[in-house]
Amino acid sequence: MECKLLENQVYVATNGEYRFCCESQEVNTGETVHKLTPQEWLTSSPIKTAKEQLKDGNWPDACISCKRKEEAGLQSRRLERHHYGPGISHLDLRFGNSCNLKCISCWSGSSSSINEEAIQMKIDGIDPLHPIFPQSVANWYDEKFFSYFENLPVKEIAFAGGEPFMIKHLPEFLERIDPSVIIRFTTNATITNPKVIKILKKFPKIVMTLSLDAIGKRIEYIRHGSKWADIERNANIFAEFCKVDISPCISVLNAAYYDEIKDWASSQQFKIYENLLRDPDYLHVKNAPDSLKSQFKYIDSWKNYPADILKQEEFRYNIRKLDSFRNIKIKDYLPEVAAAYGID
Repeated sequence: MECKLLENQVYVATNGEYRFCCESQEVNTGETVHKLTPQEWLTSSPIKTAKEQLKDGNWPDACISCKRKEEAGLQSRRLERHHYGPGISHLDLRFGNSCNLKCISCWSGSSSSINEEAIQMKIDGIDPLHPIFPQSVANWYDEKFFSYFENLPVKEIAFAGGEPFMIKHLPEFLERIDPSVIIRFTTNATITNPKVIKILKKFPKIVMTLSLDAIGKRIEYIRHGSKWADIERNANIFAEFCKVDISPCISVLNAAYYDEIKDWASSQQFKIYENLLRDPDYLHVKNAPDSLKSQFKYIDSWKNYPADILKQEEFRYNIRKLDSFRNIKIKDYLPEVAAAYGID
């Protein structure tokens, strides 16, 4: 076995840490942009060890996501049909955790708003759901790092976050990129940046992937802080100058409403790329109550999977805590989910 991602892609997390890819599950690599250049990362010990394991037919622990997908006969990240190489042809960059939303499935390392909420919970004497992310290591990118990414044979750059439209140095970075490069954004679509959009229009191929977990009022609960009217308006703005896709994160919160997402995507002629939530486990569709599972569509493989009752109780505990702190009620947005879990 082999993985082109370990040969030709560089992924940098919101704290500046190099990782194998966006789906790898290593605890940490110990290697950051503060210690290694991208070229040095691809010749580092973690990469070498992973490549040797794959060559010998063994899966690295960090690559469990691809292993499970391939065993289930699904397309894995490792087998994606991108034209990788020669050299560092693909960049996947998270310049920081700046984000304006508090999505239930997210965490403080990917959202500054969740981090701020965790800090406030702790101040108020409430045990926060997420660890407090040290802001001293968040939002690592500044102009001195541009030399790391210039003079590389890059074909494609993917930006995510955090929320890419909140990246402080993104306009300067984009202005210095060869316009032949394919640009990919993953955005929550709640905000835009006119300066960034003006620069993006110089690139002939841009793919804007919307993290859209629900339609209408429902998304305002699942992705707390969002407004559906803003998302719909911005989706139309994006569609004027680039290809727009939708990537819903399917969980116990929205699996019963998946038809609504599909219908809206179809009405806008946006393609859907399904993304089944992997963790936290209490939000995984496998752990939904049977009465809710019976309402799920397009995820039949999980319907007969035995749910973990403890994870259902964890869901109730966490949702009640969040609802109380945010002064909202799940039943006002996702009544079928609330009823299945017995949450008033």
